[in-house]
Amino acid sequence: MDLVADIGATNARFQLCLNGVLQGEPSILPTQDYQSGSALLADARKSLPTTSLGTALLAVAGPVTSVDQAQITNTGLVINRADASTVLACETRLVNDFFALAHGVPHFSQLEQLGGEPPLPLTKALLGPGSGLGMATLIRLSQVIAGVTSEWQVLASEGGHADLAPGSHLEAELWGVLMQQHQHVSWETVLSGRGLQHLYAAMCSLWGMQPADLSPADITNLGQDMSDPVCHQTLETFCALLGAAAGNLAVTVAARGGVYIGGGIVSRMLDFVRASQLRRRFEERGAMADFVKPIPIMVVTESEPGLIGAAQCLQVSTLT
Repeated sequence: MDLVADIGATNARFQLCLNGVLQGEPSILPTQDYQSGSALLADARKSLPTTSLGTALLAVAGPVTSVDQAQITNTGLVINRADASTVLACETRLVNDFFALAHGVPHFSQLEQLGGEPPLPLTKALLGPGSGLGMATLIRLSQVIAGVTSEWQVLASEGGHADLAPGSHLEAELWGVLMQQHQHVSWETVLSGRGLQHLYAAMCSLWGMQPADLSPADITNLGQDMSDPVCHQTLETFCALLGAAAGNLAVTVAARGGVYIGGGIVSRMLDFVRASQLRRRFEERGAMADFVKPIPIMVVTESEPGLIGAAQCLQVSTLT
């Protein structure tokens, strides 16, 4: 058995797999309860069957610029490859979480389409608001590795940290408020769990009121049932900005094969998203509007997409 993990800023998920197929049930641990990566991995190992491990692939929510170490961007938790190999008693590999997730895109069966035409076997883009805002690109590049055909090459990205681009007078006013509160206003500043809270606080400032102490889930729930007008406008703006970010990514990488939305936020409010400005803002590309209109937006609704992607990523890395 091999081990795959999807280690985010909120939760870390671990599951055994065999030849790219997940086995049993995942073990889920709260990442924020741990001060060290070794302690997290030790508890994960204890929670799984005692089967000896062949290889472990750990997908971490942060840039992986070295094969020896990865750090979760939004918590600072460090995963050291040598320590991980010792704790897990097997060879360990570190990759970015959305780099791993992107490997699962061709294998996802639970998807909801928002506009556009059927997906094509062409370049695909992936983004997703969760604890942060991840991005990646898939390029179709059929190649044979160790006798096995691999059809896709994944390019990692940290595009969630690119500068936020307001697309309306309201968004420009919100950007002005956010600039006073944050050193750098990126897409992730507003398109993430904490981003929802940032956006809500900025919206309250424009309304001339004090923000309540609301969690991202509170803002989402109050916004969807329209019981709080500020939360509702916050959620509408969140969807509009996500549509803009997705459209920007589509034209940047020429993702004619579709733009896929992962992360844990959008899949939990699909009815609201369908009625929102997300698709309209996606298509508002000026001279490139006709280019993006056929591109489908596919929302990933798999229960554990990160682990599916990590298992497929492990398969490819094993072949190479």
